[in-house]
Amino acid sequence: MPRPALSDWDVRRLNLTEAPDGFPEVASISTIRDLWKSRCSTGRLPSRDDFPIEDLRPWIGNVNLVDADLEPRRFRWRLIGSNISVRMGRDVTGQWFDELYSDQILDGYTVAYSAAVDRRTATFYRGDLEFVGKGFLNFCSVHLPLSDNGTDVNMLMLCLSFDET
Repeated sequence: MPRPALSDWDVRRLNLTEAPDGFPEVASISTIRDLWKSRCSTGRLPSRDDFPIEDLRPWIGNVNLVDADLEPRRFRWRLIGSNISVRMGRDVTGQWFDELYSDQILDGYTVAYSAAVDRRTATFYRGDLEFVGKGFLNFCSVHLPLSDNGTDVNMLMLCLSFDET
């Protein structure tokens, strides 16, 4: 499907840098990662069903869910947290990344999200987004793999914390 022409809500630039040590100083990131770890059982990943909405309430506005198709590798925004939608000025729930983003932006997301999918563990990133006609959003995030069968990652749960400076 051809991408539409750039509009004022398009991502112009995306920088994602892995932060292997995570963000212990960012309570929202470390506590949701701890919750995810508590739902992992020996060698098995948790599923989306292991996180009832009431358990996610402290983070809910800053959580995204991303569907992960493995063959071919594709990602789709299943859910965009309300705080994230407000900051970005749009809600892209339900849209496939390869139908939404330029190749450069798509590559950045694919590398970062594939790390969590392939490693089957939490990954941490510091990032910034620049939008056409808008400023930058600086954030840190954790990407948590989920699996319907305990083994094969089919979804990521992301939690973002925005830099207010």
